[in-house]
Amino acid sequence: MATTNVITSLGASDIDTKELTANLVAATKEPRQKIIDAEKKRAQVGISSAALLKNGLAALQAAATEVASTPKLNKVQVTSTSAAAVSGSSMPNATAKAGSYAITVEGLADSKRLSASFATGYTTSSPLTLTMAGVIGVKAGADLNISIDAGKSPADIVLAINQWVKANAPGSGLTATLLDTGKSPNPLTIVLQSAPGAVNDGLQVTTTAPEVSFTQLTSAANARFTVNGVAMERASNQVTDAVTGLSLDFKALSGSPVIITAKPDPSSIVQNIQNFVDTYNTISDFLKKATGPKVEGDDVAGSLQNDSSARSILARLRSAITAPFSELGTKPVSVTHWSSLGVEFDRNGVLQFQKQSKFTDAYEQNPQDVVTALSNGAPSPYFSAKLPSGLAGDVARVSYDLINSSNSAIPAMSKSYQDRADRVSKKQAALDAYIERLTANYEKQFTAMNAALASFKSTSAQLDKSLNLNND
Repeated sequence: MATTNVITSLGASDIDTKELTANLVAATKEPRQKIIDAEKKRAQVGISSAALLKNGLAALQAAATEVASTPKLNKVQVTSTSAAAVSGSSMPNATAKAGSYAITVEGLADSKRLSASFATGYTTSSPLTLTMAGVIGVKAGADLNISIDAGKSPADIVLAINQWVKANAPGSGLTATLLDTGKSPNPLTIVLQSAPGAVNDGLQVTTTAPEVSFTQLTSAANARFTVNGVAMERASNQVTDAVTGLSLDFKALSGSPVIITAKPDPSSIVQNIQNFVDTYNTISDFLKKATGPKVEGDDVAGSLQNDSSARSILARLRSAITAPFSELGTKPVSVTHWSSLGVEFDRNGVLQFQKQSKFTDAYEQNPQDVVTALSNGAPSPYFSAKLPSGLAGDVARVSYDLINSSNSAIPAMSKSYQDRADRVSKKQAALDAYIERLTANYEKQFTAMNAALASFKSTSAQLDKSLNLNND
């Protein structure tokens, strides 16, 4: 509120009432403002700490999930002595057993192909009907006849066939394409191709127009191969059920056996575990500092010294990491604790992964036990269902709960410090309102004093004048 130096303006006094009011108000406000500022800073540091912890726990959840997801754990290095004939890769949801497999490809899976050729510029002279037969996967009750109007080109016929497939046999793998061979007199060729596999060899197309005639180019066939001398057949050249955990891709016939070797590959998992360990230690260091003694000049040190929610976070995480594999009774495995894999706390409470060879040995000797222990066989931790998720998955679940459960640490901390900030804001508003009233009161008092002084000075002047006249 603006103030006016009334005394000076009336000439009644040389006292600066504006400065006097400001000094009196400041004397009242400053000690109270100092307390509010300190409370505001503590609340802001608490809100910031809760946000940092939330981000840290989210990072730990992500790091633990990387370790606990079976697709990330099923890492197998697959090699082939002749990748041009047969290549292999690991399946995402199964662990290939280490070993070598002799694969001989005696025949590749193939599709049945039918073709019909036309001269350039050909169009149907009259309406005709194509009748589809032997298509695998046709919907029940589907009309097998395709009506083609007069004046339609080979491209129109291809479009009509593909539209029929989409509507009546979408999973059949049947496709129609138009090729321009450049060979006269009939360069335009419609090729009708089934999915691979002998089951599709019954495909036939008949028409009501003699000039539209489909002839067979190739027969449908299964892939024929042997695995370690055992003869097998499959409808596709990509075989996922012959060797557990391996996907085989047949590309050419092999005159002699191709050796596919599967070996567990722990390298990427080791990196993921190290990231998990580093992330945990970052959170641990922050919490130890924040709940420890105060350090002058360091806002974080001691900022959560009396916060029981903050102290509970580290206790819950450590408990989750030291806990045994919860499903050991129903799924007996050789891996029981994180320490079985070389991950353990040192005497100072720092999580260490110095024995990486311990993990590598366990994974290479019995990868399925490691996968089961870390993930409990889950593709990712069971956050919503809250089911046991393995050594790593359970740490991810605890991190998730600390962030998201309404009665858990982070929501409780955030609410507590936000409530404190709201109370400080109310105190600030109350102080500001009080100071405004106090300033107005001082100005009112000084205005009254100014008026009294001015009146006194006027009376004094009149008396002096009267006395001077009488003396004259």
